[in-house]
Amino acid sequence: MYDFFVGCDVSKQVLDVAYYQNGPVYLGQFSNCSEGFKKMRKALELMTNSDPTRWFVCFENTGIYSKSLVEYLASQMIPFREENALLISRSLGMRRGKDDKSDSMDLCKYAFEKRDSLEPTILPNPLIVKLSRLLSRRELLVKQRTATKVSFSEQKKFLEPDLLALFRCQTDQVVSLINSQIKQLEKKIDETTRSDEALRRNSDLARSVVGIGPIQSAFLIVYTHNFTRFDTARKFASYSGVAPFIHGQSGVKHGVSKVSHLANKKMKSLLGMGARAAIQFDRELQDYYHRKVGEGKAKGIVLNNVKNKLIQRVFAAIKRQSPYVKLMNYA
Repeated sequence: MYDFFVGCDVSKQVLDVAYYQNGPVYLGQFSNCSEGFKKMRKALELMTNSDPTRWFVCFENTGIYSKSLVEYLASQMIPFREENALLISRSLGMRRGKDDKSDSMDLCKYAFEKRDSLEPTILPNPLIVKLSRLLSRRELLVKQRTATKVSFSEQKKFLEPDLLALFRCQTDQVVSLINSQIKQLEKKIDETTRSDEALRRNSDLARSVVGIGPIQSAFLIVYTHNFTRFDTARKFASYSGVAPFIHGQSGVKHGVSKVSHLANKKMKSLLGMGARAAIQFDRELQDYYHRKVGEGKAKGIVLNNVKNKLIQRVFAAIKRQSPYVKLMNYA
C-alpha cells in the first residue's frame, strides 16, 4: 500500500528525518515550521520516485510541537501516523544510547516493520479539536484555582493578622476571577458542542446517563472522536483504565484481576466522579453498590464496576441513538 517510509523525531525547533532504503537512512535536520516542512519534502522527493500520497510518515505525538507537522501532512495528503511514544519505545526493546538522529531512524524502522498493521492517523472534526483546546484551558484554570486555595490554606496558620487579611482578600479575588473565566469556558464548550448536530446529539445521549455531566460528555466526545475511535465499551474501558485484566496466572496458578496503570488518567478520574454521583442519584446503581459492599466486596472494586456500568450505558445509548432509560423498578 505504501512505497516509502519516513521517520521524524519532532522537537520544539527542529525535525530530524530518516527514510527507509534497505534499512533506515538519516536524511538530515529541518526547521519545525512550514518552510522546514517544504524543504523536507523536496529532500525526500530526491530520494524516491514514489508519489507523496504513497509515502508513510511516522512520528511521536509531542503535543503542540507536532501539530504543525500534522496539519502540513494532512494538507498535502501525505499519509502519516502520530504514534504513542510508549508503543514505539516498547517495540524497540533495549537500546544503548539515544539521540534525535537515532530516534528518527528508529521511527523509520518502526513504520516499515509495522507497515501491515499501522493505520494512518485521521484528523478529527475541527470542532473536536476546538473542544479539546477549550477543555485543556479549563483544566489549567481548575489546577490554578486549586493551587491558589491550597497555598493560602497552608500559609494562613502562620501569618500575622494584617498579612492574613491581605492574603485572604487576594485569594478570594483570584479565585473569583478564575471562577468567572471557567464559566466563560464552560459556556463556550456548550456552544461548540451544540454548533454541530452530531456532537449535540451524542452529547445529549451521553448526558442521559445519570453520573455523566456536561464536562464528562465533552471529554467523552474528544477522547472518542465523537464515538468513532472505539467500537465497543470494553475497548474504551480499557483505554480509561477501568477494565480488569488477569495478572499472575501461570499454569495451574490462578491470577487475580486488576486494572492496568496504562490508561488515560484524566478520563478515569472523570468516571470516578461520575460513579460517585451515580451511586447517590441513581437508585439502581445505589442498590448495586450497597449490596456488593454488604457482601464483602472492597469499595474500590465496586466503584470501579460502577464506572464500567456508566461506560456500558453511554455506549449503548450512542449505539441505539436513543436516551438511556431506567428500569421500571427504578424509574
